[in-house]
Amino acid sequence: MPKRAAAAFPPVASVGDDLLGDIFLRLPSTATLARAALACKRWRRVASDPALLRRFHSLHGLPPLLGFIMSEPPPGPFSFKAPDRLFIPAPSRNPHLAAAAAAAAADIHCEDFAAENPRSGSVINEWLLRGYDGGRFLLSYGFMEHEQLAVYDPIGRTTDLIHRPDIMRFDFEFLAVHYALLADEADASFRVVGVQIWNGVVTGAIFSSQTGEWAPLPSFPARPVSTWIMRGGMRAGRFAYWQSNARLQKYVWSGEVEKCLVLDTTAMEWTFIQLPFPFKESYCVADMAEHGGLCIVASKEQVVQVWVRDSNGGWVIKKQVSLLKQFGLLKRLRHDEWMKRVRILALRDGYVYMEFWTIRKPNSYLLVLNLEMMKLGVIANNTTEKYRGPAFPFFMTWAPPLLSPAEHQGLLLQGETEEFRMKKINAKLISKRQKSPAKSEKSGRS
Repeated sequence: MPKRAAAAFPPVASVGDDLLGDIFLRLPSTATLARAALACKRWRRVASDPALLRRFHSLHGLPPLLGFIMSEPPPGPFSFKAPDRLFIPAPSRNPHLAAAAAAAAADIHCEDFAAENPRSGSVINEWLLRGYDGGRFLLSYGFMEHEQLAVYDPIGRTTDLIHRPDIMRFDFEFLAVHYALLADEADASFRVVGVQIWNGVVTGAIFSSQTGEWAPLPSFPARPVSTWIMRGGMRAGRFAYWQSNARLQKYVWSGEVEKCLVLDTTAMEWTFIQLPFPFKESYCVADMAEHGGLCIVASKEQVVQVWVRDSNGGWVIKKQVSLLKQFGLLKRLRHDEWMKRVRILALRDGYVYMEFWTIRKPNSYLLVLNLEMMKLGVIANNTTEKYRGPAFPFFMTWAPPLLSPAEHQGLLLQGETEEFRMKKINAKLISKRQKSPAKSEKSGRS
């Protein structure tokens, strides 16, 4: 009996979009999804569908950390000049990053954006970075009533121009609106919150990219604060927050008490937090469901503290991590390079992002601490210029899809473990001692 010919497999082109999307959802990582999306225009379209990305997002967690953006400190309280920025890339040993080469070519300095969106005739003659979230920048141009806004993706190089919120006041410079960007990482939508404090009242408005309009937020009493020059707004889960920056703004608001204005973007409710520690300590607001939601992560000396609400509405320390006791590498850096200060940048899904620095030198170290596993990633910032202004971790957006966050964070923590980093930094320290033994001996005595 003759053998029957093997049945031919149907061509891939005959697979419908729905079935193709189901196949994509079963890929092991976003790196493989990115490679699949490069096959043809149809696969790219299916892989970039917002609904598919939302489902993929729920299965694979957060986008990967690409690095840190550091900024020069503003030259004065009323600055019209955009400070210079520095990008410190996060190390990765994943070969699939070759398929995501666009990440390395991100327009961090917004040069392409400025060239495509020229402006003139304002007191402020360049675009200023006002906020960040989800791999996008919030930029502004102009002054008070002439202010213009834009949300820019430095990797995809796409721009959304936004008109200023007409419901806000623009009478005086210290009434400038302070913003926070809230990006939806599973699709292309975003929101912008604008807030100002005047005459003891918080006034706010929120812009939605889906409606293209600003909507007023409920006012909130701010007394005894009459007015307030705040830092730029930051995102912390469902919260947006603005620090009062008491240390630098005492000429506006007397008193050495740090306060923080928080907006619950789900309930649209304002809250004033008086910090339970001295105003000189570095901190960030965090959204930690396991601790009831609103929390604070702060640093005291080289100790990371997690503050949570108690039953009376006060603050108590839930967890403390002594970085020098837990990680010998940081103790060595403290001794040999006089790295002494810890700046808290953000907390996101159990990872604390920090900077370990000293007033003596411009270089520093960026830290990624897994609070649950107590693993530490260390990234050297070897700059020769001081970047002591705003700094934040920079994450990849979900469109286009790139590297799996679990895969990336695992490689970062495995490839940059204490033992691995100790060998590299010890070699660096030994090299410095050999070049200048006298200077090294003096540093050791101090």
